[in-house]
Amino acid sequence: MMNVMLEKLEEIRESIFKYLEARIELFKLETRSQVENIALKAVHGIVLGFLITITTIFLFSLLAAYLNEVLDSRYLGFLIVAGFFLLLTLIWAFAKGSIENMLRKMTYNMIKNQQEKKAEERAEAIEDLMSQTRQSLRENGPVKE
Repeated sequence: MMNVMLEKLEEIRESIFKYLEARIELFKLETRSQVENIALKAVHGIVLGFLITITTIFLFSLLAAYLNEVLDSRYLGFLIVAGFFLLLTLIWAFAKGSIENMLRKMTYNMIKNQQEKKAEERAEAIEDLMSQTRQSLRENGPVKE
């Protein structure tokens, strides 16, 4: 009977070590996956931002040329477009605090949602592991002394 208990303890110990090894490997894979996702999103965002910037420059150049044609001037359209961007720049500079607060809130909410999702996934994984352990113990039967 003592041997049976020792065998059960040995099985439990092995299961714990396997679980810990699996958790470490899972952590490594998750970390690598997160780094890859961040890098891919960064590259995609940079290229997208570049393309949007170039498109915007051409569209506003076209608008300035159109305004020049409508106003029968060589430079007035460009002056109007430049004034618009100057106004946007001033608004952005003076609204710095409120813009930072808005960005801070958005970032906080994104991080909070990700953490809640991960916590739910961990709880599900733990519940699955516990049910597997219970099932394994039921199949092997209780330890008798």
